[in-house]
Amino acid sequence: MRIYRQLGLLPVLAVLFGMLAGCTGKPPVIQSMTPASGPGGTIVEVRFTQGGLGGVVLFDGTAVETRYASNLGLGKILRFTVPYGTAAGNKDVQVRSDGETSAASSFTVTAGGTPESPQIDGVEIPNREGKEITVFGSKFTTLSKVFIDGVEVKRYAGSSLPLRALPLEFVDNAIICEPQTPFTLGSTHTVQVRNPGNNNSPDFTFKVPTRVCMMEFDALDGIPLPDYYRFRNNTLSTMRRGYTECGWILELSYDDTAIPDPQAGAVFTPADMYSFWQANANLPGGSEFYMHGAFVTADDQGLLGIMFMNTGSVPSLPNAERRLGFSVFRNAFSGSDLEDKYLRTTMHEAGHGFNLLHSDGDGVRSIMNQTSVVGS
Repeated sequence: MRIYRQLGLLPVLAVLFGMLAGCTGKPPVIQSMTPASGPGGTIVEVRFTQGGLGGVVLFDGTAVETRYASNLGLGKILRFTVPYGTAAGNKDVQVRSDGETSAASSFTVTAGGTPESPQIDGVEIPNREGKEITVFGSKFTTLSKVFIDGVEVKRYAGSSLPLRALPLEFVDNAIICEPQTPFTLGSTHTVQVRNPGNNNSPDFTFKVPTRVCMMEFDALDGIPLPDYYRFRNNTLSTMRRGYTECGWILELSYDDTAIPDPQAGAVFTPADMYSFWQANANLPGGSEFYMHGAFVTADDQGLLGIMFMNTGSVPSLPNAERRLGFSVFRNAFSGSDLEDKYLRTTMHEAGHGFNLLHSDGDGVRSIMNQTSVVGS
């Protein structure tokens, strides 16, 4: 199981090799810049090749606050915010990396822009070590500063998990950062986001969960995992965020994601899914709480997912293994909201692993309503 807080030697060597391969000794070359125009306050993504590991953006000849899309890969994707108050016109954008500076690309400033007040609507704690937090909300930029208990965070960056690189479209809705002091389980904190011009969000208070679940995802070859981020009803949702609010830290690992189909396209019965779990799950050695998600297919198009490790499905199941595994059937989803339903069903089936029951008919709209009841 690849839990990135415990990287083994081979993954570390692979990362180091990739880092060394990124040091070319040649000036960086800008591949793309998105968007190429906009007012002050526009968040811009710059992709480049050559150069070194990471870099800084020069806007009109001046270095500006630069953040990475992801830590692993170290910054061949850089993001910056066009400074507020910049005069309209064409401005040079360059990348400085490994002591070398790229040729300029042109960005067209359309207006000076006005800083806005940010809002916070939630947080996500990704692991028990407490060295990372994602702050969710709106009207963020790469100029936004995050303060935990009145102290600015240690650094801003993309996540250390490569599958969690924050998409450009969500940069104004989330900030991934590292607190000055690691959080402890059960501790309570306040967070505030500050934009230029002393435009501050209200304080948002959160409690670090005390419970930790190690969750492993495996998938058949050709079956994608659910999107990490989904934007719906003006809110950025993730599985970790949902369960952080329920008092759980989910330490997700994306393990084998191209497993040959043992059923050769045939339906998976609960017994088959149990065999799949036995063959692919990587149980922790200690007594930590663990759950396994299998992303497979099913012939029954009306069945989106199932908690298969229970007495009714697998009668001979040992007590120690009950409710550790669930499955989601990718081929059962369709329509324009397919990805929303796919992530929602994954969160729903994991909820059964936490002993949560369907909440249909109780007047509460929650992740434990059946999808057929609430749509997506």
